Amino acid sequence: MFSINQLIINITMKRLLFLVVVIFCVSTVIAQQGRTIVGTIKDNLNRPISNASILIKGSNIGSVSDGGGNFEIRISGPTATLIFSAVGYEDQEVTVGDRNQLNIILEEKNVGIDEVVVMGYSSVDRKHVASSVAQMDMNAVKTRPIMKMEQAFSGTIPGVTMLQGNSLPGSVPGSIAIRGVSTLQNAAPLVIVDGMEQSLTDIDPNQIKSLTVLKDAASTSMYGSRGANGVIIIETERGSTGQFKVDLNAWGAIDQAIDLPDFVDAGTYMKLNNEARGMQGQNLLFTPEDISKAESGETRSVNWLSEVMQKKSWSQNQSASISGGGGVGTFNLMLGHINESGLNDIEGSRKFSARFNTNVNIADKFVLLADFYAHRLQVNRLLANDDGHGLYQIAWRMNPTQQIYFESEYPDHYILHNNLNPLASINHGGTKNYLHDRSTINLRPKYFLNKNLNIEGNVSYMINKSANKSVRSTFKFLDQNGKPATIWANSVEASQGVSESQITARALVNYTKDLRQDRDKIYLTAGAEMMSYNYTDYREVNKASFFGKLNYSFDNRYLLELTARSDGSSKFAPGQKWGFFPSAAIAWNLHNESFMQSVRSSGAITNFKIRGSYGLIGNENVLPYLWQEVVNTWGWTMRVPNYNFSWEKQKQWNVGVDLGLLNNKLSVTAEVYDKFSYDLIYSDFPVPPLTGSYYLTSAVNIGEVRNKGYEISATWSDKVGQVEYSIGGMLFDNENRVLKAGYSSADTLIFKDTNDKIWYNGIAIDNYYGYQTAGYFRDQTEIENTTAKMPNTLAGDIKYVDQNGDGIINDDDRVNLGDPFPHLNYSLNLSLKYKRWDFATLGQGVGRRTARLNGQEGYPILVDGSSNALGAPRQEYADNRWTPENPNSRFPRVWTGSSTNTFLSDVWLSDASFFRIKMLQLGYTFPKWGNTFRNVRVYVNAQDAITFTKFEGLEPERNGGNGNYPRMATYSFGIRATIF
Repeated sequence: MFSINQLIINITMKRLLFLVVVIFCVSTVIAQQGRTIVGTIKDNLNRPISNASILIKGSNIGSVSDGGGNFEIRISGPTATLIFSAVGYEDQEVTVGDRNQLNIILEEKNVGIDEVVVMGYSSVDRKHVASSVAQMDMNAVKTRPIMKMEQAFSGTIPGVTMLQGNSLPGSVPGSIAIRGVSTLQNAAPLVIVDGMEQSLTDIDPNQIKSLTVLKDAASTSMYGSRGANGVIIIETERGSTGQFKVDLNAWGAIDQAIDLPDFVDAGTYMKLNNEARGMQGQNLLFTPEDISKAESGETRSVNWLSEVMQKKSWSQNQSASISGGGGVGTFNLMLGHINESGLNDIEGSRKFSARFNTNVNIADKFVLLADFYAHRLQVNRLLANDDGHGLYQIAWRMNPTQQIYFESEYPDHYILHNNLNPLASINHGGTKNYLHDRSTINLRPKYFLNKNLNIEGNVSYMINKSANKSVRSTFKFLDQNGKPATIWANSVEASQGVSESQITARALVNYTKDLRQDRDKIYLTAGAEMMSYNYTDYREVNKASFFGKLNYSFDNRYLLELTARSDGSSKFAPGQKWGFFPSAAIAWNLHNESFMQSVRSSGAITNFKIRGSYGLIGNENVLPYLWQEVVNTWGWTMRVPNYNFSWEKQKQWNVGVDLGLLNNKLSVTAEVYDKFSYDLIYSDFPVPPLTGSYYLTSAVNIGEVRNKGYEISATWSDKVGQVEYSIGGMLFDNENRVLKAGYSSADTLIFKDTNDKIWYNGIAIDNYYGYQTAGYFRDQTEIENTTAKMPNTLAGDIKYVDQNGDGIINDDDRVNLGDPFPHLNYSLNLSLKYKRWDFATLGQGVGRRTARLNGQEGYPILVDGSSNALGAPRQEYADNRWTPENPNSRFPRVWTGSSTNTFLSDVWLSDASFFRIKMLQLGYTFPKWGNTFRNVRVYVNAQDAITFTKFEGLEPERNGGNGNYPRMATYSFGIRATIF
């Protein structure tokens, strides 16, 4: 089947290229005849409009205005009708007659009020939207060096958070949360691309026309059981009738590792090691002579992290869009290539993508939208580092006294330390390559019964495939004397991942009509949908849905949205497969009231909308078959069946205000919301064991969680002289609380997979549950005089607070220490435009966040459960550790082996608030470049270059650990151009 699909795509691509060549040749021949019309295009404030489209009506011949609004176009006959259009302006048709010069004034649209918003299966005028939606500025996104679309969400949409902890090539940069987390399962939002459910990571930003985030229940309930985590609606670029053009975009970037640890040198390490062993009554490993040699440089101090970061990484992106159309329809062929290198010559990723969108006018009232998409992602890793982080974790474990090579004449004479040597892993440890293929076909026939009513079908098919292979050649390690010590044997392996296919069939009816002489407007959408997911490991999931949505605007003042959806899923138990998800929203366009006429005419208030919504939505992001019994090969029950297993559910209300002030120079949006989630799914709930069972669980619906929050955003846009500028900002926060951890509000839920998280009424869903502390033990006398202490306590160890006063430190003394969620999220943005110059900056921050200093990022040792050896301590720790001379230190004493100091406590929590300059960009636009290129924009960009934080760890957007692939600052140069 896959080979047949490839054959069909190849034939289609050949036909497409032939069509493009024919259209281009015909256009060229026609354009060479007739006469040339020149002119300027301006707005009603006499400002030139660049990149405006000029089309000869009834043909596919077109042109575009330059940065000064100037244009020229060649017509073939004695006269012609030209169509002038530009984003944000009303289209205008002008008959040329015998004129050779035209001066065109385009009327400005009421941007922000009259624009269309894509809301699921239909589009609604923004002024008629009563629910909570937000749109991303894709023009700004396309000029940034963004490898994955998740990166574009940092500081750009109120209520949406994305914390990025590293810049590993080929990986997902971080998880997106819309209005907080309210589930134990997958909390990622649903992503719909041209009506198909897809992955956000796979979408090339250059191919996106619009991106809309649905945030409240009234907007997301159209997706029923899949809407509880929010919905992201993406529409990709399509061709335009009469235009034939090629849009080019390319950038190249150098990546600079940031927030790297500052490890101690060899001499300091020796002293710390001796200090730890001395306090623990153990023999010292290093003599004063050893320390002296290290301090003098005779013994080399090895920074293993610097050694494995062998070069600067770089990235590049090239994309092209070939679009046009005529009477039979339109097309857009989008090609993309993204390449990321790693910090050595092996690591990296590369992706090729192709998207072909076409609208075919089959008959007067019948149009077919046929879209094809394919991409191939190749990810290269080291065999010793196949998750991308392992090499750096090993480098953190090596201490600076451990040398890379023996001093000998043998080539590649590596020293193995417990069979580890990161440099040997790079050069001789082998490689592992991952291949990910995705192909989609999306057919959307639409028949217009009349101008108000149409019926639409949608049949889509997607297949995901993956494979990997690893290769390692034999390498022999020699000991100090040149004799064989060990061998990394030859290894060749290959395997295929689990393939997934997705089939969706949907039928829709859409009705839109202006009523009462355009004073009222109705939007009605109804439909049914079936989805089927099949996996090569024999899993199967089937879904069926029925839905409907009504939008009504009465007198452009009072707005109503009603939505209802019924979903059925094979994931749940018999009798529990169906759920019903209704919602309602109302809004009042206060500015259209008669008593607001004078204020509106003055321009003081041009838009004043008050919104409110309430609804029920669900979450079914769980594995299939969880409700069923599982029995192992010995006949023991491992999972107890649950015939009441069903959806997670969420009730949500939202109240918002949209304001346009001072002739729309100032726009403000403010919202408050409350999300109440219940029947949460815990898929691994422990139950009392049956006879013969040692491990018994069940999937249950248990617990309740509430997320409450607010969002405020504002933008001021104006012009001073020849300088156009825009200043914007946002502030939002979310408070997360568990209301019920079990079947009653008094229950406590202890998670079996982690000892550092517990649920009870009033705590956050992802809480830090640990010990409060009261400094460190000063000496042996204080230890002996303290009843409540941990076993084997030494001077310099953490003094835990005995919360219940029973004289024992145990789990009963643990308390809630906070949560890791970002609070008081904010961002600031500024854009300036002067003649052909433009400048933009974006700053993003978190006003309050608590992060954990766990692993070697916090501790001086690697806690591996066995050796717990002193690794490569950070200088931060060494400078602020407890010693008898520094009893009021930030951190406890240095230690090796097992220690009670590693228990989760407030010692290992740190203020991770930050402000980061996400983007700085300067650009210049050339109206023409030679006879071929138009609107050529060149720009330089710096991303994530500057961070202000008091965090004691490395990266304030993640918790600590034992070493990850570093976070990168990116410095890029880009160019965009259009060919007509």
